[in-house]
This record gives sequence, C-alpha cells and structure tokens, in this order.
Amino acid sequence: MNGPLRRLLLNAEKGDANSQFNLGVLYDSRLDDNNHPTGGNRTGAIKWLRRAAQQGLPRAQARLAEIYAHGPEAPADYVKAYAWFLLATRNLSGIHRHRARSAYERISLRMTPTQIAKARHLARVWKPKTRDHAATAESPELS
Repeated sequence: MNGPLRRLLLNAEKGDANSQFNLGVLYDSRLDDNNHPTGGNRTGAIKWLRRAAQQGLPRAQARLAEIYAHGPEAPADYVKAYAWFLLATRNLSGIHRHRARSAYERISLRMTPTQIAKARHLARVWKPKTRDHAATAESPELS
C-alpha cells in the first residue's frame, strides 16, 4: 500500500469522515491508482461510506444512497436509499441537493406507502454519530 493510501486508511480508521468518504469512493470506483479497471470492493466502499454518512457528511449520505438504490452486487434497498437521500438534502445545496431530491423522488415511485413512511421515520429519528463512535460503529436502524 502506497504512502497516500496508507495515510488515508489510517485517518479513516481514526474516524475522519472526509477520509472515510474518500476511501469509500476509491473502493467503489473500480479503478486502481493508474486508472486501470479492477474488481472494485463494494463491501469496503459501503463500510467506509456508511461510517462517513453516520457522522453527517452529506456527500457520503448521497453516495451511500446511490449504492443502496441501484448497487450492482446487492439487491436494491429503497427504504435505506430514500432515507439517506432525504438526510443528504438537509445539508446539500445547489445542484447536489437537486440531484439527491430527484433521486429520492424517482425511487419513491418503486416504493409502497409503507416503505416511504418507514424511510421518512428513519430519517426523522436519525442522529449523527460522533467521530470516535463512527470509527467502528454500525447503525442498526439505518446502515
């Protein structure tokens, strides 16, 4: 593992939300340092994006929601996707907020009223985790 990637991983393990987000994006990109295709690491991407999202980082919340909405290796989880998109819209602005809002409106067309109510409830009761807690914690309600 090279120096910058090693530092990124160390900072992510210490609970730095930006490092967790960047590591999640890197794992999800399916490209190596030279932009050559790799198999990717969707499990690792979800792990790090979730930890950053749990700390309230809106871009991590939106990216995690995208994976839950239409991840290729896992069945879609529209309830989680909707809830994370809804949370992301609270702190995003401009085109990013518009994209998150459009995304949860699109997936709502595939959801039942009960699923939408559950997703809204999860977003309403959600509380961000502290940096120390998010370094290792998994949220049972919205993970």
